[in-house]
Amino acid sequence: MNHEEVAQFLREHPGFFRDYPELFADLQLPDPHQGNAISLVERQAMVLRERVRGLELRLAELLRIGRDNDKLARDLVDWTKALLAEPDRARSAQITVDELQRIFRVPLVELRTWGAVPSEDEAAIAAHVRSLAAPVCGDGVELVAFGAQPPQWSQARSFALIPLRKSATAPALGMILLGSPDAARFDSSLGTAVLARIGELAGAALAAAGEPPPERVSALADA
Repeated sequence: MNHEEVAQFLREHPGFFRDYPELFADLQLPDPHQGNAISLVERQAMVLRERVRGLELRLAELLRIGRDNDKLARDLVDWTKALLAEPDRARSAQITVDELQRIFRVPLVELRTWGAVPSEDEAAIAAHVRSLAAPVCGDGVELVAFGAQPPQWSQARSFALIPLRKSATAPALGMILLGSPDAARFDSSLGTAVLARIGELAGAALAAAGEPPPERVSALADA
């Protein structure tokens, strides 16, 4: 009988060592850490401790993710409250970018809106944004398409592009561009659900007073 056959036999007869408990005292296994021989019971205890340690690490990671999500949800609520608290709808764009920078601690924020028929300068970027079904993020946003940018944007290593719409099916009336020198801040592997909510809320705020005028508003970190 070879090793594979022994292993298969033990899998098919899980009660074998219950019927022959005296074998536990005779079996010797190598300690994976020190190379000494240990009993089967000791090896099983070691395996269980390692599994428990793995579960503890996984639980700690889940708790961290939960705390991060709670903080993100709280920030979204605070940002929404700031939009609702502004009585002057004409200041919605400025409040949007200022509070995104302050509450979410985003170094670079730019908001643009355009009319139903974008100007020649905005036509290309408006067409691109309108083609997006959801926000996009990562390091692949090409700033050249956005025209001349302040020098602070040269420090950005990750970006998020958020379409602004009156409703989910309406054409984009503008966009929000977020930037950070941290390459992982807007990594392309991250989810965009919160970014989508920001786009919906900002779009609704901007449209509340009617068709928003063409506008370009920024909140920039110090160079």
